Amino acid sequence: MAFHIFQKVANVVVYLFFLSATVYSVVGPSPNEGEAHEGQTYITPSYWISYIWTLIHFLLGGFVIYQWTEPAHEAAIHGVGWHFVVSVVLSSIWLGLLKSGHYIIGFIFVLLTASSVSCVFYKLTKDYPATSWLEKIFIHAPFSLWHGWIVFSAVVNLFQAFTGLKEDGPSVWIRILVILALLFLTSTAVGYVEYKKHKGDITGALVIGLGLLAIFTNQHDAWIHWSALTAAIITLIYPIRPYAFKLVGRESNAENAPLLG
Repeated sequence: MAFHIFQKVANVVVYLFFLSATVYSVVGPSPNEGEAHEGQTYITPSYWISYIWTLIHFLLGGFVIYQWTEPAHEAAIHGVGWHFVVSVVLSSIWLGLLKSGHYIIGFIFVLLTASSVSCVFYKLTKDYPATSWLEKIFIHAPFSLWHGWIVFSAVVNLFQAFTGLKEDGPSVWIRILVILALLFLTSTAVGYVEYKKHKGDITGALVIGLGLLAIFTNQHDAWIHWSALTAAIITLIYPIRPYAFKLVGRESNAENAPLLG
């Protein structure tokens, strides 16, 4: 029991550290002009998508409070476990690396963060399904949102690490790579819906869909601009497909066999 209390206290401490690191990444010293330009790519989304990050922080704050209640004990201690601490530390390092313009090393840390968050995401899905709205909002929702966000961020960070803006616009190869990345994000969002649709969890797909919409609003190259809009529409509409079938009295055969798992 004392060990469980120590784990919960550690969750609170690292959350406060996480919050301060994120605030610093936003309001801290700005990179010089060269570094700021270097961080821009042909898949960089509009700034408004960062409000999802704010929502994730808010819900994670709810998690570190809700974990102290009896109904949350099993999922928080055995479902989330120490991966919350690990994920927060890795994510804070990643944000610091992005802030200082170290995009290649940052990409390594975003992959490590994604791995840790994925462990929580799949553990909660498989072994600790939500039994109340409080569990859905303060245990499952923050990690579903975080998982979708970190997948989207990893793709953006990959382009930050190895590409940049050109005076004459994107080359054919850059356009192809961006479109392939958009296809990957779209298929990942579809995978979220197929994997968790029996539980009705579409939060990860919605995060990626909004991210694609943010790419559309920020990129002006015609190939990238309209491809991102198409991907966003598909991603945002796909989660309501099962409900549309039900409304017209049909059931999709694919609905009986999850794409993942």
